[in-house]
Amino acid sequence: MTALISIRQVVKGYVRGKQRVEVLHALDLDVAQGEFLALMGPSGSGKTTLLNLIGGLDRPDRGEITVAGQRIDQMSSGQLAK
Repeated sequence: MTALISIRQVVKGYVRGKQRVEVLHALDLDVAQGEFLALMGPSGSGKTTLLNLIGGLDRPDRGEITVAGQRIDQMSSGQLAK
């Protein structure tokens, strides 16, 4: 079955003061169409960050995010808005 969402080697971090905090470390994930998943983990583990990346609200520092056959990590803000 073809993946509806495909995430390859995604890295995302934030700067907190003088320190860089890497939230997602070379993440790989496939979600098939019709599949149900639950994201679970402690506060600060990257759940919301992952959802924001999949929704195109944020961009990864590195890696590829494909949703419905479209590489959303390479889209402009205007393309994502459409």
